[in-house]
Amino acid sequence: MGILFLVLDWALRILSYAMIGRLVFELIRSANPAWRPKGLLIVVAELCYTATDWLVNGIRRFIPTLRVGMLGLDFGWTIGMVLIFLAQNLLRVLATIL
Repeated sequence: MGILFLVLDWALRILSYAMIGRLVFELIRSANPAWRPKGLLIVVAELCYTATDWLVNGIRRFIPTLRVGMLGLDFGWTIGMVLIFLAQNLLRVLATIL
C-alpha cells in the first residue's frame, strides 16, 4: 500500500507543478497576447497544457467564466489547485491511517 500512496502523491505533485506552469504561461499570454513560445518552451507549454486540460476544462464545463462588465473571471485553475491540494492532504491522512 505504501508504494501506491507514494505513486499517487508524486502524480498529484507533478500535476500541481504542471498547473503552476500553466498559470505562468497564461499570465504571460494575458500580458502579451502576441507572445508565442519558441524552442524548448513550446515543449514545456504543451506538456503543461496537455497534463492539465482535462482538469481545467472539466471544471469550466460546470463553472463557466463569470462576466463582470468587460472582465471575465475564470475560476477553473483556482478550483483545480484547491482540489489537488485537498486530494494530497486526503492521501496523506489515508497513508498514515492505513
